[in-house]
Amino acid sequence: MELFGNVLFEKGTNVDFDTIEKFLKRPFIKPRYRISVLNPDESVDYVIPESDIPIGGISYTEQYQNGQRRNISLQLINKDGKYTPSINGLWINTKFRFDIGIQTTDNNVVWFPRGVYIFGNVTLTHDLSNKVVTVQLLDKYAIYEGKTGTLEVPYEVEVGSTIADAIRGIQNFSLENGYIMDYQDIIIDPSFVNSKTETTIRAEEGDNLGTIIDSLATQISAEYYYNNIGNLCFYPINETVNDDLKPIIWTFANFNRDLHNLNLTYKNEDVVNCIKVVGDNVENGVCSAVVTNDNPSSPICIQQIGKRTAPTYSEANVWNDELAHDLANYYLRKASFVAVDFSCDVSFNPVLTVNNICEVENDHLNFKREKLLITNINYTSDTGLMNISFCNTMDLPFMRGTNG
Repeated sequence: MELFGNVLFEKGTNVDFDTIEKFLKRPFIKPRYRISVLNPDESVDYVIPESDIPIGGISYTEQYQNGQRRNISLQLINKDGKYTPSINGLWINTKFRFDIGIQTTDNNVVWFPRGVYIFGNVTLTHDLSNKVVTVQLLDKYAIYEGKTGTLEVPYEVEVGSTIADAIRGIQNFSLENGYIMDYQDIIIDPSFVNSKTETTIRAEEGDNLGTIIDSLATQISAEYYYNNIGNLCFYPINETVNDDLKPIIWTFANFNRDLHNLNLTYKNEDVVNCIKVVGDNVENGVCSAVVTNDNPSSPICIQQIGKRTAPTYSEANVWNDELAHDLANYYLRKASFVAVDFSCDVSFNPVLTVNNICEVENDHLNFKREKLLITNINYTSDTGLMNISFCNTMDLPFMRGTNG
């Protein structure tokens, strides 16, 4: 079984999904957590001992969005001072890797990668009995949006540039200390390999490299983020929004022990069923598109509640009506997530990741094997539970739009 747009196992993992599924369905499983400190090329320098992480010392958040999707708050026991930030230890731009795992009956652990991170803010606390360092680990994409990615001079990607090469060029920016921004190659959909910029992209002094990447992705109508093993990925929006393409990665059957603390929230004031995107000036005028939710099975479609329009999105790097239409589809789908929010706690399950589909049965909520899209995941390392937010795919729009 493969995840949509991500990696379940690293290459060389000698285990199949059926075996993992059997372990996860047992009455008791033992979650494991591993934080590794990386070298600049992202090979592992050393693994932080589990004994140095207090119970509940890892707090993980994953959100379905472009750019920065994940972050971790990490506590470290610092009784001998080895985790106090220093130039010869943990310091600015230190990279980390996070893995979660399940311990099998033979005491082996099957590990599942959960991203590469950079060193964020640090807080040191000291009371009568404990010395603790609390570290914020930021999604690897933060390197393009923070001070490291800030431009000292204007930067341009000329019209006609190959977009994949332009992205790799940003990755190869020198940090002026002997290292570059990112040593891992991008993963780009084959349909984008030869795509070129249709307009010049320019960022001014004080802007950041993240704005350049966002503009490049907009010109090819791509979703972008770092995957579980630290590759910057670019996938077509019209595929990422097509939930029919995605496998059902897990089923929560009726009376299943795994669903706890169910919560269903209707955010009526945030409901939107009409999106307009306005792009750049072209020869025949301004390119634009309007997309509406006309899905009769959606409780927030126009036929049910009337038209509810979001503020117009203005995107300078949208250079034709087709791109405007793709982007409007994407924004309308994201806006639909907030209308009806279903969240619950589930037993620890390393298979779950955002923008993938679970199937849920629940009599109380009248779910009849509903296909739910994972939008957020949160958990700490002490409960054995994960808090998951879902969107019911039946609530999402069938996209019908107009150009111009």
